[in-house]
Amino acid sequence: MSWGSPLLADFERFRSLPPQRRGYKLEELLEQAFRRAHFRVTRNAGIARPRQTDLVARYGDTRYLIEAKWEKSPADIDVLDSVRIRMDRTASSTVIGVIVSVNGFTETVVDDVRQRRDRGPGAILLLGEEELTQVLKTPTLLAYLLRLKQEEIITHGRVHLAAGPTPPRRSRPSTDLPSTELQLFGSDLKLLSRITAGGGQAGFVFAQELPDVDWDAGHGSGVALDLPVKVHGEQGIADLLYELNSTGWSGSEPRWSIQQIRTTWHGVGAREFVDTLSSWKERFAGLKHVHHTEQATYFDTCPGGGFYTITLFISSDASRTTHHCNVSFLLPGIPVDLHPIRHLAEEFDTAAVSYFRPLTRRAVTRRRLETNAPLEIVGYIVSRNNPFPPLPGEQTRVPTDWVTGIVVKNPYQSGSSTAAPEDWPRETDDSEFLVCDLRSHHQLNEPKGPYFLHSWEYAYTSDAAVFRPVADW
Repeated sequence: MSWGSPLLADFERFRSLPPQRRGYKLEELLEQAFRRAHFRVTRNAGIARPRQTDLVARYGDTRYLIEAKWEKSPADIDVLDSVRIRMDRTASSTVIGVIVSVNGFTETVVDDVRQRRDRGPGAILLLGEEELTQVLKTPTLLAYLLRLKQEEIITHGRVHLAAGPTPPRRSRPSTDLPSTELQLFGSDLKLLSRITAGGGQAGFVFAQELPDVDWDAGHGSGVALDLPVKVHGEQGIADLLYELNSTGWSGSEPRWSIQQIRTTWHGVGAREFVDTLSSWKERFAGLKHVHHTEQATYFDTCPGGGFYTITLFISSDASRTTHHCNVSFLLPGIPVDLHPIRHLAEEFDTAAVSYFRPLTRRAVTRRRLETNAPLEIVGYIVSRNNPFPPLPGEQTRVPTDWVTGIVVKNPYQSGSSTAAPEDWPRETDDSEFLVCDLRSHHQLNEPKGPYFLHSWEYAYTSDAAVFRPVADW
């Protein structure tokens, strides 16, 4: 039988050894696992002389005093007290204790660790058999697992053990998400909650702003970063968007599309995205064909530069099972301060599997259109703001509805007599409409026209196309 990794295979073979010998073998396995996870490891270290210490591992500025136990019974309070005595003998108050016990821990040990978490950075972390097998199979999980355990015990007063109950993530209603200040209107100026159009499952989204991550005074290009996130249904998506927004990863007006086999819904705003996902029964009511899975693509800009897409596949039934969810960033470079990204990766358990990858070509492609063929208006995107400062003698100005974008019939839809320009994104071939940024804004009560396509921009993240057509009048 294959155990998936040499370390895990050795661990299973050592089960038949006498207790004392398999204890030594466990120390050897842990030493190899920590080394493969890029820790600096010392066996039989003198950090707590005259007490003997199985292993001391260092990751960055953090040191871990490690005790390995493979006995017939769970590790008891004597084992815990022994580790505490050794930690008291160390010269540093920032040493963290780690007890690895194949046969688990008594309830007394778990309760004592929880109640005596006031040592701050010098907490004691517990690691049982289930987590040990995960680490032996994938050592790169080790640094993340220890940080997670430390966060749980210090911040939340919880002992994190894989065999125990998983603390529930606080569920966020869509009302906790920011709502858009933009409004969608039909060509008859009736307010719409979303744009419904013919289309397909091509994995693209329209954008009003598309930052160029390659624009910089220095040499080089941008980087990509993917965070494959485990979420479930609309509630999981709401939690993800709340985390992105609350930790400073959201721009002002995110865009999104939700695609069925022959129908696509386009919209603006995080709250509106979750509410539209949740209204799947209403959306499917008038459809002749409903695919078993719908695809959603969400786009937002990063306040510090760059942008990201969220791509997910969610079942078209009451289970709303999410089969795939990936957050894909395009950034101007690798930040000097990695903590914001690291915190995000740790929050969604992706720290061990995420990497920055340099882009091999320019991220954003820009093209200019030479013709002025008129467009057929379907709707308007309207912003209520005051783009101009008050005039002399005015304290405030009355909010004005400004048209910042338009929705038009796609002149290059498949089957059209008009051929698409060179480099036109093929993902939009089946799209009935285009959602365009408007190059020259105008007031809603002062309609302009005719409108025509002026230019377009597009970019690709790992699994989505972002398209910004620009219109003018």
